[in-house]
Amino acid sequence: MTSVFWFSRLKAGADAAAYERWVQHTDYRLAQQIPSIVHYRVHRIAGPVDGNAPPPYDYIEVLEVTAIDEYRSDLTHHPAIQPILAEIGQFIEGAGSAWGEPIPHPGKEPHMA
Repeated sequence: MTSVFWFSRLKAGADAAAYERWVQHTDYRLAQQIPSIVHYRVHRIAGPVDGNAPPPYDYIEVLEVTAIDEYRSDLTHHPAIQPILAEIGQFIEGAGSAWGEPIPHPGKEPHMA
């Protein structure tokens, strides 16, 4: 399974509560229609773990997708992506993205509670 990460900053003047309501009621619903997305969650960044300077973004979107090429194709062609792209820009600006493959655990995958 491939993981995708989108890093974003809240735009100046944008309301964080309004963005998070949009994520809950619009973004999650539309993302469920995109076949390459297996799991999707937006995380609000609360601060650094180590006490250093805060990260240069406010949110991280974490996705598990079937394959990066399928996901990229859906970003270009799937009809559910158009309303997402049309609306998300009123709240956030991109700060980068990345994708990768998990490093498998050598035995049974540990369950973290």
